[in-house]
Amino acid sequence: MCMKRTKHELTTFKVRQAVGSMAIEGIYVSPRTQQTMESVASGSLSAADVKRELIAKYRSLALA
Repeated sequence: MCMKRTKHELTTFKVRQAVGSMAIEGIYVSPRTQQTMESVASGSLSAADVKRELIAKYRSLALA
């Protein structure tokens, strides 16, 4: 029997699979980062915007 899943449920499942795979490799993903991953995967947040924010954050830290 095949259970129907909503798009949100499938996105959450896939992100959790990715987070689990990273954990196996010893990479810790914070809850905030996991939420960001879900937002990007669902299309409610642009990956380009997240990338820009990360670059700006680490550039400012490098200049400090």
